[in-house]
Parts: sequence; C-alpha cells; structure tokens
Amino acid sequence: MRVWRPPVSRAFTIISLMSVLAVVAAALSLRTDGEERPRSVPASPRLTDAFMTLLCRPPVDAETLEWDTKPFTQSELAASVRSTAEGVRVRAIRGVYLEVLFRDPVEDGCQELRRWVDRPTSVQDIARRLRRSPEARRAQQVRTVLAEAQGRDPGGWDSASVRRWARTGLSANEIRERRTAQRSLVGVHYFAWYRQNDGAWGNGATAVPRDTPRPSLGWYTSSDVAVMDTHIAQIERTGVDFVVLLVTEESPTSWTIAHTFLSRLEGRTLKVAVMLDGLYAASVSLSTASIERARAEFATHPNYFWLRGSPLVLLFSGRMDVAVPGITIRNVYWADRYDPGANTFNPDRLLYPRDWPFWSPTPLPVVNGMVPVTPGYSDTHLGRARAMEHPRNNGQMYHDQWQRALALRPEFIIVYSWNEHFERTAIEPTDAWQDQYLQWTACYVAYAHAGREGTCER
Repeated sequence: MRVWRPPVSRAFTIISLMSVLAVVAAALSLRTDGEERPRSVPASPRLTDAFMTLLCRPPVDAETLEWDTKPFTQSELAASVRSTAEGVRVRAIRGVYLEVLFRDPVEDGCQELRRWVDRPTSVQDIARRLRRSPEARRAQQVRTVLAEAQGRDPGGWDSASVRRWARTGLSANEIRERRTAQRSLVGVHYFAWYRQNDGAWGNGATAVPRDTPRPSLGWYTSSDVAVMDTHIAQIERTGVDFVVLLVTEESPTSWTIAHTFLSRLEGRTLKVAVMLDGLYAASVSLSTASIERARAEFATHPNYFWLRGSPLVLLFSGRMDVAVPGITIRNVYWADRYDPGANTFNPDRLLYPRDWPFWSPTPLPVVNGMVPVTPGYSDTHLGRARAMEHPRNNGQMYHDQWQRALALRPEFIIVYSWNEHFERTAIEPTDAWQDQYLQWTACYVAYAHAGREGTCER
C-alpha cells in the first residue's frame, strides 16, 4: 500500500540544504582561542563530560556535530582530542603546574588552566612566570626541607605531601621537626564480596581457584555478621588504623554490606574508607554522583575515615579529573611504572597528586604520601593475557616490602590485602599459614606507629 505525500518543491529542497550547510559552516568556524563563542547545538552529557576531562571545557558546536552525530568510543574520542594542538598544550601546561607548583590546576577548577591555554604564551614562558610566583617559591622551599628531612626528593613523586606542608604556613624548621616526628598510619584493603555460587566460592562473577589456601573461617559469606565481627577483631589485633572497604558501584548488595560492616564498628577504634569499584570508564557525572552518594551514606558514621578535614573516598582504577567539594579523592590503581612522565595508567603519562599505587613489586614507590605493601601476588591461574607472579617465598616478600616501607616513613602504608584471594594477596588466617601474617603485621604496624625501622621474626 502506498502512502500519499505532498510533493516537495525543488526550490524548497535547495533552500533547506543551504540552511543546513550554513549552520555547519558557522559551527566549523568556531575557535577555542579564548574568545567566548555561543553554543547553539546542545552536546550530550557523555560528550560534555569527555571534553571537560580532556580539555577542561565543554565542546563547541563543530565538535558536537562531529562526535554526537555518530557512534564513538571514549578511547577513540580521547585519542583524537589528545592529538590536537590544544590537547597537547593542555597536557604540557598541567605538567608545568605539577613540576613547579606541585598541584594539578584541574583540581582547583578549570579557569586558571584555560586562561593559559587560550593565551598565546609559550609553555616555557608559562613555566618562567609560575616560578617567579610566591606559591612556587613556597613549594620549592618545602620541597627542599622535605628532601633534607626524609632523605629523598619528593619532586614528581610526592606532590601531595609538598602541597600539604606548603599550605600549613609553618616555617622551614617547624616543617622539618614535624616531618621528622611523623608516624605512618596503616590501612588494609578489605573485600566483602564472597559467597557460594553454584558450588564455587567467589564474588558471583569469578570463582576463586580451588587450590587457593582455605580461610580459617572456611568458605565464608561476606554478608555474615559473624564473619565481619571475627575479621574486625583480627584486624584490630594487628593495630591497623583503617580498612579500605571495596564497594562495587552498581551492586546494591555491596552498598548494603558496607553499611552492615560500618555498623559492626560501633564503639571500636578501627576506621573505614570506601573504595568505589566499577567506574573505570564512567563519565565524570556518574563518578561524581557515586562519590557524593558514598559521602551521604557513609561519611557521617563516627568510624568513617577523614583525611585533613574531609571524608576520604577512593576510586579503583577510575580516574577523576574534577574536584568534588568537601571530599578528599584518591585514585588507586596498578601500573607497571609510577614514574613521573612514565606513568602507564594515565594516558598523558603524568603522575597526579590524587594518585595512589594499589600494589607494586619491590622496590616500592612512595606516591603522594603512600607506600603499598603486599605479601605476594599471582594471577597466572586467572587466564589473563598478561600474567604476573611474585611468590611469597614463605613470607620473605612481605618482610622485604615492610622493611622498605618503614625506611621510607610515608604518611600512609596500605596493605594489599586482607582477603583478596583471587590474586593471592591475602593475609587473613588460612589453613596454610594460620595467623602467621597477623603476627608479622602486628609487629610491623607497631614499628610504623613508633616511627622506627625493624625486622620481625619469621
């Protein structure tokens, strides 16, 4: 059956086509040289988030027409934008800020960064101007003091510590004295995702290999409050200050278990900081909403861990380039190198003040005041394309890592992990080693709290 349609005149078709071409031509003429241009074509939230992350500005109409009119992946967009002259300039200026001022201008809002990006000033001249600022002189003074006090240069590796001390307004002697007296706080990663599923023990998506050392509590269910109470008592015996509790962002059950875990801490000294998982490729909007939800649901609990006046929320491998007011954010991830300029996690290869290492083979890095410690690592049984194995050697790796961590005297030492059995990094009691790792951990935590180096009997 044919449907009748009114005829379209040739003149109308030509006029319509010319109008579309005029709109596209006008959009393509838009520039990003600092002159404010109207944006008449609404961009999708996904595209806006991506441009804010990459260039610290929303897309102009030409960019919206280019990307929002076709399917695209975040990696395709990122590669394209980073290769532009503007993308290269943004990364170069962020690198200058990290080197000279030890801070990322994106964290303080994009206005400062965009002022430099949109001016014709060369990157070298920007660096010279920033070095003449009182902020730079103060940061370099603190860098020198910390290098003398701790025997290592924090430049590039420990920007967060430089910024922390620079903001205090303390004199060089006062910083030196307080840094010398600093004692490490100790945390441990905790995973509350275990349950039986079709005869296998795991997190519902992956089964723990059958040859994994069996926990002394048996193949437990993480939501069982008796299991939580036992783990909490064991962790407190070690003297650990806080637990980094993994919460899977899209799992309602995971949020519920986290609430239960916090409720079991009533009247205890142990603290908890939440680490959100599942935001690897999330938009800025989703990541921000998840962080704010974590604060609303957990941060008012008396046992929640606060860092310098704000609740600490960590992201697992979920880079976050914008600030969330009233929250301290740390990006926790694994990388084969954390070197400034060679960081393989961040596509721009920079090491930002929010970055924390998840775990690392020996020698351990100190990154933004934190050193990770692990008893060993193995994922050769998980079928990953790039398998790794760092044997425990009957506890030798754990001793080596702890002794280096104590020598570095960071602000934080975080153990990976209490009970990550997939990658075989657990220190909780098992049938294989009983409570030996608890004893070693208690010994090393005591050294950390005393600000001393030492060894613990094997």
